[in-house]
Amino acid sequence: MMLFALTGAFLAGLARGFSGFGSGLIFMPIASAALGPRVAVASLLVFDFIVAGVPLIRNFAKTSVLGLLPIAIGISIFIPLGGWAAAHGDPVTIRWCLSAVVFASLAMITSGFKWYGTETLPIALGLGALSGFLGGMAALSGIVIVIYWLARDMEPSQMRANMFTLLALTAVVSAVTYALNGMLTAHVFRVAILMLAPYIAGTWIGSSVFHLASAQTFRRIVYVMIFVSGVMGLPLLDSAFGR
Repeated sequence: MMLFALTGAFLAGLARGFSGFGSGLIFMPIASAALGPRVAVASLLVFDFIVAGVPLIRNFAKTSVLGLLPIAIGISIFIPLGGWAAAHGDPVTIRWCLSAVVFASLAMITSGFKWYGTETLPIALGLGALSGFLGGMAALSGIVIVIYWLARDMEPSQMRANMFTLLALTAVVSAVTYALNGMLTAHVFRVAILMLAPYIAGTWIGSSVFHLASAQTFRRIVYVMIFVSGVMGLPLLDSAFGR
């Protein structure tokens, strides 16, 4: 079972280093099946925050922090609600919801949907609210924002820099939420330490190959990784994977 989680950490690191997002989309379906949603989401917060510190410093100058603040505020307000759902919800139900979000997200970002309307404060706060709930429940705060930015044709390099900064801005709120719900246990920190090595390796490889890919290739690789993770995390396939 732990091998599934370690594999998920490596693949999540590849996505994080390559695209700046996708670690939750990839790690959570796989690790939730192996460790349970509560341990998976809390451990991801710990090891992702440790690894994301250096990229945050490197990408900070490329990011419009003021432009991200409304989204970050919305995320921060609704993370506690999602964290409560993660702490008290049924694990299998959460896993089914997680799979549904993964596949629905993939369908949206591959559909070619575009939106060039005016970005208003209510839209930014609403996006942040939905992202915060999904982030607190299953570390999926990034996917709603990514769909929105892809629909607006944001450049991959800018999206990558923005996601590193946005997720770091809201990580402290997530940590407080999980701590208050009793989710940051000694076991979670032990799991996070185990996940660090494959996650760092994946992040380094992903960062190294980012500049070699075109924008189209960039999107296709992320799509495939998300799809494979979603399939592997389906509760329906637990018996097939020996979980």
